[in-house]
Amino acid sequence: MKTMFVAAFAAAGGLVLATPALAQSVGSASWATMRSCSAVTAAQNCDGTGPGQQITLNQYGGGIGVGGANDFNPGGSDRAWSFVTFDATLDLPEIRGFTRAISDSRLNINTIAFQTYTWTGAAPTAFSITGSLHIVDSSTSPSGGALPGGAIFSQYVGIWDPAAIVGLSTPQQLFSALFYAPCGVANVLGAGSSGGTLTGGSATYTATTSECSAGSLTLAPGQSVLVVAGMQLPVNRGGFADSSATFTTRLGDDLAPEVQTQLVTSLSSAVDQGAPLNVVGAPGSVPEPASWAMLIAGFGLVGAMARRRRAVHA
Repeated sequence: MKTMFVAAFAAAGGLVLATPALAQSVGSASWATMRSCSAVTAAQNCDGTGPGQQITLNQYGGGIGVGGANDFNPGGSDRAWSFVTFDATLDLPEIRGFTRAISDSRLNINTIAFQTYTWTGAAPTAFSITGSLHIVDSSTSPSGGALPGGAIFSQYVGIWDPAAIVGLSTPQQLFSALFYAPCGVANVLGAGSSGGTLTGGSATYTATTSECSAGSLTLAPGQSVLVVAGMQLPVNRGGFADSSATFTTRLGDDLAPEVQTQLVTSLSSAVDQGAPLNVVGAPGSVPEPASWAMLIAGFGLVGAMARRRRAVHA
């Protein structure tokens, strides 16, 4: 229905659409990584910055026009998994994921989803995005997320100039260009993020985009922007993090109800405009968190958990 509205509005001379390369982009990019923690003791951080903590195995997923799963199984019961789709209301990004490190290692899933939107309203409007990350359950280390049993989360929401992805196509290119870029980076109009060490059990965290400069999140009629959502779940030596209940995005919590109503009516996504989207793969079977805890104990990591430590990034 929105597609017909955009076409009619443009035909009437009321809208200048961005070029297809800019206006019709949707997709994802994910990067799963495994680092060895064997070179550090249980009391030391394993965060990817120390000697011997380089990435030993990794896997990219996604691309332009691609959603769906990146399922990284480096061996044994270690696993890093994410699944990207888009909601039924405004085609806003949704990301599910989990990580589990049974071995003496650090596992991480880094995932972004993106889509361009064109404002078809007749007057300028405010625009922002809120992300909400729900953790079903996680392990925890009271001394830090990069120590044995530690788990960390981070989430990101951004609004960009679509020029940022012109000429990009591979998951590596998209990930490098879009992952967690703050205000001050070229083409970023607004950004918001949050993160920290997980404390076990269920928890929900939110982040909302803030404008990078005065008026940068006010959309002019016919303007296209790129919405980017990102999630990261590093876990350490016996740790796990389950966000299979989804990182969702929605219109900004800071927007007035009447503005949200106008955006629902007159904001046209790339999918509305005919951009192809292939959601590949299906969420694989995910053990219940209680089963993970038993599995981790069964692999003898509780005793070996007397060795390591530390923080965020791939």
